[in-house]
Amino acid sequence: MSTKSITGTGLLLAVALLAQSLRLIFPFIPNQVSMFLIGSITSATFVLATWRYGWKNGLVIAWIAPVVAHLQGMLPLPPFILITALGTTAYVFVAHWLQHKPKLLLIIVAALVKAGVLFGGYSLFFSLFQFPPKIVNTMLFVSSWPQLVTSSLGIILALLITKRTKN
Repeated sequence: MSTKSITGTGLLLAVALLAQSLRLIFPFIPNQVSMFLIGSITSATFVLATWRYGWKNGLVIAWIAPVVAHLQGMLPLPPFILITALGTTAYVFVAHWLQHKPKLLLIIVAALVKAGVLFGGYSLFFSLFQFPPKIVNTMLFVSSWPQLVTSSLGIILALLITKRTKN
């Protein structure tokens, strides 16, 4: 792995972690706004790392982000880290595989796959284990249509950044 790849991935990881910290730095931002803002920025970092430095680098950020979300209290239980990491892993792979395909196809498929894996993973988990309805409803909501929005916006943001930063 080259120094450029390590440095670039590190910088994108820093952006993702800073974005995740926005909810702590600015606690007055409504949860709905922070969810879409933070989700879109972190999704963009997964995609940018994947496109610029390779899918393994995208996975580094995609796996660290859920751990940080758990440490910040956004993923209340440790098993949620794994479910979320599976969703972001699927997102990274789709972004990698469809990178050179039509952009609309990339956006739609990546968003559907990420939301599908997350919603399916949480649904399966909650069918196997009993949790308070508030946790179940919150996690199922967050892993449903908001993921379609943040995943799509993440790719659109990554496309715009890539276009602006081409050599």
